[in-house]
Amino acid sequence: MTAVESRVREFFEVFAGASGDLTLDLLGSCFADPFLSADPSGTRAVPKDVFLQALPRRAKVFADAGVGPAALTSLDAERLDEHYLMARTGWDAPRLAGGNPVHLESSFLLHDDGDRLRIVLYLNHQGL
Repeated sequence: MTAVESRVREFFEVFAGASGDLTLDLLGSCFADPFLSADPSGTRAVPKDVFLQALPRRAKVFADAGVGPAALTSLDAERLDEHYLMARTGWDAPRLAGGNPVHLESSFLLHDDGDRLRIVLYLNHQGL
């Protein structure tokens, strides 16, 4: 594993853990402010604090749909240049009533300032 791959894996381990536990301060440290959020409906600039305030509501939407917190199942990263990486991820969210998990895919454009990585684009490839 290269140093870049190691840094990206470590970043996503923190991101996945903070997402699952809704550790908002730690999760917030993973994002630029603002960042771009994109999904099949379009793209919008999102202030980090607005995003963090919405996360408990998003977790409730998942729970109301019978879906638990998603766990990272795959990660592939490609360095685009000295400052940016593209990471493609797969996630499985358990169905609370049992059965096959819901598979979700997201891509992330990460800015690398030399010391840390931050998400500047969060692309959800499909909705719940």
